[in-house]
Amino acid sequence: MRFNIQIYSTVNEQDYIERLKNENKLLQDKLDKINKGKQKKRRFRWWLLKKSSTPIFGNRLKRSISAAINEYKEYKTVSVDTVSDVSSSVIWRVTRIGLFAFLFAVVPSLVLIFQTKLLMNQNKLITSQNNLVEADRRSSLVFVMGDVLTDLNEELKYKGSGSRNISKTLEARIVGLCMAMKPYRYIDDGVLIDKPISPERGQLLFTLLKSDLGLESSQDILNSAEFRYTNLRKVNLGRGVNLKYARLDYSDLTEAQMPAANMESCDLKEVRMSKINLSDGNLKRARLHNANLQRAELLSVDFTNANLYGVDLSGADLSEAILWGAKLENANLTDAILDNVIVDRQDWITYVSDTLDLKGAGEIEKKYRIKKQGKKQFVLVPKK
Repeated sequence: MRFNIQIYSTVNEQDYIERLKNENKLLQDKLDKINKGKQKKRRFRWWLLKKSSTPIFGNRLKRSISAAINEYKEYKTVSVDTVSDVSSSVIWRVTRIGLFAFLFAVVPSLVLIFQTKLLMNQNKLITSQNNLVEADRRSSLVFVMGDVLTDLNEELKYKGSGSRNISKTLEARIVGLCMAMKPYRYIDDGVLIDKPISPERGQLLFTLLKSDLGLESSQDILNSAEFRYTNLRKVNLGRGVNLKYARLDYSDLTEAQMPAANMESCDLKEVRMSKINLSDGNLKRARLHNANLQRAELLSVDFTNANLYGVDLSGADLSEAILWGAKLENANLTDAILDNVIVDRQDWITYVSDTLDLKGAGEIEKKYRIKKQGKKQFVLVPKK
């Protein structure tokens, strides 16, 4: 019995040892496989580094570095010539890479800039073409205007020097024609103008003002017609033209000659009126918001209760003009001539300088003083 137990124990130990050997072999095989995989990856990384180093560092730099390493391994030092060779190789390689990088970066950018410029020019040409088509369409209304003015001439032919009022039907046709004449941009001296304007409205208004219409018909047309964006640049309208209540916002009256014009209660927002001659004109209660009156002749002009907000009066001659009750906020009075200008308050100079802080107010303080002329009327007199 005891012998049998010993035999069984011996057999179990041998099986256990065999099992351990087998497990050890399996583990060893797995370790060998892992080591082989690591060696394979290491060889691959080394191969990749070796292959990629040539295009990155270049053959010359690579040879210089190899020579320096070998020299250090053999002599435990590196000579000056070897260091110089490595340095020159580094500089040469960096410069070469920088040149290629510069070319790759700049050439596409230059192409893009050139394409953008071409597109901008193309857009300009398309815009000009569209405006020319529109200008051609709008200018075709000149033929309609010719018919209307012919009928106007026929009606006035038999009026003589008496009443020169026209029929309500013809008045309505003129107002309708004026509404159809929309502003547009056109080519002037080979350049597309910046702001839209209507030359046809200017022609129509000039003809009406020169036709010596009766006051009733003239006022009916001015009250109803749309004359904004009208081109009256450098036009001589003569003395005493009636433009009372006319709507002339955004129009161009640059260098126009219209002394003693009646422009009472006119709408003149952002109108270009530089160098205009409006001497002796009536602009009571006119609205000239941000109008340009640079170097204008405004002698004895009546601006009573006019809105001159943001008006540029730099260099304008306002001698003996009336600024009684005029709103001057944000106006520009630089170099303006204000001899004997009538104002509505004794502290007017201080008011425009300190309260309104207008451009040119400092010059006014130096050049003028206030003289009382009536109960509520004061005059700017030049200092002696």
